[in-house]
Formats: sequence, C-alpha cells, structure tokens
Amino acid sequence: MIHGYDYRFVRAPEYRHRHGTWVKVPMIKEALKTHETVVFLDADAVFMYPEMPFEWLMNLWNITDKTLLAMSNDPDSPRNRDDKGKVMMNTGFIVARQSNRTQELFHDWNQCPSEAKYKGCRRWAKDWAHEQAAFSNYVRYDYNSTEDVRVIPCMDGNGAPYIGDKKCGGVFIRHHWFHKDYPVNDLRESILDTFLKRIHAGFHHAQQQNFIDASHYTHPMSNLNV
Repeated sequence: MIHGYDYRFVRAPEYRHRHGTWVKVPMIKEALKTHETVVFLDADAVFMYPEMPFEWLMNLWNITDKTLLAMSNDPDSPRNRDDKGKVMMNTGFIVARQSNRTQELFHDWNQCPSEAKYKGCRRWAKDWAHEQAAFSNYVRYDYNSTEDVRVIPCMDGNGAPYIGDKKCGGVFIRHHWFHKDYPVNDLRESILDTFLKRIHAGFHHAQQQNFIDASHYTHPMSNLNV
C-alpha cells in the first residue's frame, strides 16, 4: 500500500442501544493503542489526492505531537449547531494522535450516553447527530485547548464543490453526505489521474530512448533502427 501506512477495514461489532455510527469511537480508541496516528474516514468520504503523503496535510493543519484530535467543522447552519450555538465538528473524517489524554478523551466520548459524566447526553445514543452531537455538545468543551482539538478548515476536509455552502469544498477530503455512490467515482478518477501523471513523467524522463525523430527519412525506408 502507498506511503508505507497501515490500512484497516474494520467490521465492528454491533453497538447495542446505540446508532451504528457510534462504533467508530471505540474502534479508533483501540487502534490508538498500536498506532501513533489514526486517520478515520466514513464510507462516504474520500481522499482526493492519494499520492500526497498525509504528513504534508498534518503540517498544513498544524497537527502536532500535542494534538489529541483534529476534525473539520460542519457547514454553518442552524441544524449543524450544538446547544450553545457553536457549529458542530464532523466525525466523518478524524485524525487522532496517541497519548494518555487522547485515551481519556475517547473514553469520555464513548461513555457520554451513560451520563456518568455528561448529564443529558443519553439522547445522542440514538438521536441525530449521534456521536458527533455527543462530542460537540459535551466532550470538546472539556478538551478546549487549541492544541488539544484542532479544527481543520471545512474547505479542506469536509463537503464537496456542489454543495450550497461554498466554504466547504472538500479540497483534500471530500465528504458526500447525500450521494453515497460518489466516492467510488472520485477514487477512480484520482487514481487514474495519478497513474497518468507518473506515466507522463516517466515518458519524458526517458525521452531520448523513447522518442525517435524519423522525419528526415524518405520512403521507402531502410536502415531505420527503431
């Protein structure tokens, strides 16, 4: 696989009494026990430039050793705000960095609907926006340092060019909330584009070997070494 990263497709066990999207929280928590950085994508999200090392994006978004978690905001609309009126963070694309505090954050997040720590969180076990609403309404306020939780620009890490909010263009990570079949086409096009660029570069690199100028020959030809 490219860049030397580990790639995992996890079929998680059913999370009883919770919406299915909650499974990402304990799965990421477990993955962080054996990996320094975990990058999670929903099935309707896709990397637009798979040839680009993820370290470049981490540097762009200032994700450091002190960062616990990084996510993009949702588009700014009344439906996407938490109880305090702040725009929710979208859990379709998550970057998590291993540390003891990160494990604490994911523990608090996973336990949120139990209301052991966060009174009123039980509703988000089933109600939309599920784990996303639990994090945005409760957990992020306990980890409120800018170094703890990084906000990735919505233009970079959420949405798509065709959506109404032009501040969320999905430049690097495109998220097709309502078109679940689109990621396949995006991935196909990005891979083909990458291969074509490499083939083109390889051809030019060996141009003297690959290109034969036979324009000065005349017909019938002889002694042309192809």
